[in-house]
Amino acid sequence: MRAQDKPKFVKESRKLFDSIDIDKLIDDPNELKALGEISRLIAIFTNFSYNDGQELRRLLFEFQKWARRSSSTGTIRNRATDMLQFISQKIEEMDIYVIEEPIKRSQDRIIKNLKNEKFWIRSSLEGKDLHVIVGERGSEKGEHVHVISDSETGAIRYDDNDQHPSELLERVVSLVTKGGATIGVTQSGIKTTMEFFDNNVESDKDMPILYPTGIRRSGGPNGHFEYITIKNIGKNIALDINWGMRAFAYEWKPKDEPFELEPGKEKEVTFPISEERIFSESIPELNVIMEYKDADNKVYFTRRELKQLKVKSGTFYELKAGTFYPPSILVDDGLRIISDPISNGDRVEATFKIDTKEGVKQVKIGLSRSLIATLGFDNDELVKQAILELAHRLIRKMVKENNLNDHMFSTYELPEHHDGGFEAYIKLRDSII
Repeated sequence: MRAQDKPKFVKESRKLFDSIDIDKLIDDPNELKALGEISRLIAIFTNFSYNDGQELRRLLFEFQKWARRSSSTGTIRNRATDMLQFISQKIEEMDIYVIEEPIKRSQDRIIKNLKNEKFWIRSSLEGKDLHVIVGERGSEKGEHVHVISDSETGAIRYDDNDQHPSELLERVVSLVTKGGATIGVTQSGIKTTMEFFDNNVESDKDMPILYPTGIRRSGGPNGHFEYITIKNIGKNIALDINWGMRAFAYEWKPKDEPFELEPGKEKEVTFPISEERIFSESIPELNVIMEYKDADNKVYFTRRELKQLKVKSGTFYELKAGTFYPPSILVDDGLRIISDPISNGDRVEATFKIDTKEGVKQVKIGLSRSLIATLGFDNDELVKQAILELAHRLIRKMVKENNLNDHMFSTYELPEHHDGGFEAYIKLRDSII
């Protein structure tokens, strides 16, 4: 399967999966429409991975064998569920798998982008020249520095038509030896520093990656449950795995002990959905979350969005997997809430502490009552969650800018033409970068 063809096959596979009428197939294992859809999925899976295609073929054969010979409806349905769960899991794995293909020699221009709070950077390889363009974010005139480096000799020049490099850059030089080692030389005034860059640091590709998939529902006299398969699709072991459900102003964690997963291994976990608000109430920003460590004691966090879908009767919700977010490394900067939100005149505010270069500092973050009303946060839990999220983003931003101060969010900070409610809150929160 070619990389450029994968998205269309993933899209087609999801459409085929959603259209399979499993009840009809259980009633009639020779039902042609469903068999045709599964046969097409076998072809797609075989194109992606021969083994996956053959495994789906085996599961279909196993289902048909039991459906044609057995009178046990429970066994037949279990075989059908195994097949559907396999299809769902393989579609998700196909979706996130990166197919690496060699770069065409005819391709002579590759563009990459990078940015932080202050600068944007774009590089492009054109023939033997590496072009690097650097500009300040928010510059009204769009001024930028255009540096050109010969990719063979390393000779550097700059474009006279653009901003002079001295206005944005110090003199930075990197030398790459024949053995692959990189030497960085940085000059600031008369001070020069040199260092070897470690090119052998463990790649992000080697981290353990936990991927939640295979979500299925089961209901009975003991309640309704969602079963989720957590699989380690990374290259290293994941240790001390803690998982749970998290949404805006909602969190659930199991009572089970943490577990570990070797690469390629998986574990099915259980969420008692009928015991939780999620069963009957729509909750925004619902995710299944996982926090875990690698063998070097680095801590990772990853999540996958979950969509609440009402069953046909409309009496309760079930869950369907959404967007997956790759792992990020957690670093403790000491940011903590040290007092619950309290009412203070025209606002509700809380006190936080954070580690800075000058030591531990405290700061108060609050919401004005008019903003709370506009956002529709009509209980203390919603207000607290909003303060926590806004504070964590704003405080870290202020520390980076060395400008740590108390702050009260008000309606003046909402975007123009907003309609209030939770959507306005999301825009406010996401504007803090």
